[in-house]
Amino acid sequence: MDEVIKTNELPQVDALQDEDRVLVDTGAVGTGGMPYGAMVEQVKEAMLPAMRSEAAAQIGAKERAEKGSVTITNNQAYPFNAGNATVALGTPRENLDYIITTEVSAAAGNVQAVEVYDKQLNGFKIRYDGSATSATIKYYVTGGMQ
Repeated sequence: MDEVIKTNELPQVDALQDEDRVLVDTGAVGTGGMPYGAMVEQVKEAMLPAMRSEAAAQIGAKERAEKGSVTITNNQAYPFNAGNATVALGTPRENLDYIITTEVSAAAGNVQAVEVYDKQLNGFKIRYDGSATSATIKYYVTGGMQ
């Protein structure tokens, strides 16, 4: 009769040493013993490229600038302007320390200034001053992810 060993009855050690043998799946051959140090090195070699790739993707996502554009129209006569736009960020920020850079890409009239206000983690608002009846404003958002 084969001896049955229960897992809770296996000898326990505080720490494995490099020369200690561990049971591993060797693929087509089945299971076998391998020195612990060699197994650790194989795991590191197998996982390192994936870990580097994932880390680079996470860093790139945090550092990547978000960009877009909005068209704002104004139906009031100068000097009044009721035109504004709410912009929803595609990737919500982790804090409000993000920078928004704007540029006017097209305008039907004079745009004196562009203002960004009401910054939130998930968006912000844009408005312009001037006599333009409409303006298309490009925006670039960086930061706020650390």
